[in-house]
Amino acid sequence: MRTVAKPSGNNAALARAAYLLAVLIGSYGVIWALTECVAVALSRLGLERGEAVIAATLLGFVLYPALTLLAFAAQRPLRLWAVLMAASVLFGMVSRGWGAG
Repeated sequence: MRTVAKPSGNNAALARAAYLLAVLIGSYGVIWALTECVAVALSRLGLERGEAVIAATLLGFVLYPALTLLAFAAQRPLRLWAVLMAASVLFGMVSRGWGAG
């Protein structure tokens, strides 16, 4: 079993603050891109533009706390940050592609 060295003193506080920011900002970025992606998809499926945005936003309000809780359960902060950013970029690229067509 591999153990992780725990920082002490000010380093521990900085590490916790960085982890908290990574979780909150990273999760927000993913939900923002997902909301955009869902709104564009619903609009392309024939829903009115305003209704698509409202439906996607409501879905985002439900999924943000769930994603944040899952992110807090992650074991490795660097991998968490990479996964959140990759998901955010992926959803953003998909929604841009759908919106351009």
